[in-house]
Amino acid sequence: MTTTASEEMLIADESALEQDFGELEAEKAERLSRSRHRRLSFGLILTVLGMSLVLFLVYVFAFTDLRQARAQHQLLNVFTTPAGAVPLSGKVPPAGYPAAVLTIPALHVRQVVLQGSTAAQTARGPAIVTQTARPGTIGNAVIIGRRTTSGAPFKDLMKLKVGDTIVLSSGIGKFKYLVMKKGTATAGQLNPASPVNWPLLTLATSSTALGGTGLNYVVAKSDTAPGAWKKPSHKPTAAELGLAGYPAAVLPSILLGLLFLVAVSLTVVAYLRYRKNVWTVYLLSTPIILAIALWWFENLYLLLPSSA
Repeated sequence: MTTTASEEMLIADESALEQDFGELEAEKAERLSRSRHRRLSFGLILTVLGMSLVLFLVYVFAFTDLRQARAQHQLLNVFTTPAGAVPLSGKVPPAGYPAAVLTIPALHVRQVVLQGSTAAQTARGPAIVTQTARPGTIGNAVIIGRRTTSGAPFKDLMKLKVGDTIVLSSGIGKFKYLVMKKGTATAGQLNPASPVNWPLLTLATSSTALGGTGLNYVVAKSDTAPGAWKKPSHKPTAAELGLAGYPAAVLPSILLGLLFLVAVSLTVVAYLRYRKNVWTVYLLSTPIILAIALWWFENLYLLLPSSA
């Protein structure tokens, strides 16, 4: 049977329609595939960022405790090594080195105290404010300790009562103090680190969980004859009093933050480019991003007040 011209045209039109329909279906399938890929990529990025946030919280509230405990063990060992000759000789140790051992029986606290009280030092243990009197001598010796993180050695500081004993052992002797008062100092109030003309010990920590402008403090008077040492001649800085973070950590925090953003951005590009291997990209990139994040968090943590 012969085909007429009109039938041939009808067949051609149907064939064209089928081709157009097929192209539309293919295009629709491609759009759906791209949409699913974008949602998956977005979900994976949110997962990585969420993991980074969780990692930061774990670092601040758990990992710093482990690091502080390890640091305390190492610092205590210093007294049994040649390096311990400095704190036991009566000389003032360099910043960051052990200077004394603090014992507070009522709080079951026994900590190695470091010289200097920036955030880098208080992350390892309570620290003596350099610009205040040396413990056991005439003047106000001020020790800053953390309240919430890095082992939180001073978390229960305000539980001390009048008459409780505090003992400090340093290179110039062993000194006993009796708690005489406690309180909270905020902006505009009397600074607990103010100098005095008699042997005094002030223990201070943040007045809030994550630091701020206030300090909780306990003042104790000496029950032991004071040792001889020169009086300090400089006023402590805000960072040394636990009211500020570690200035040297600012630049590394900025640079590592930028590096973190670059790593995340490159991961997004890789997700978009390697659509068929998105899970491979995820498995390869996530450990790198989290490692950079941890490095970044170590510096961000030091920007918190050194008494928090």
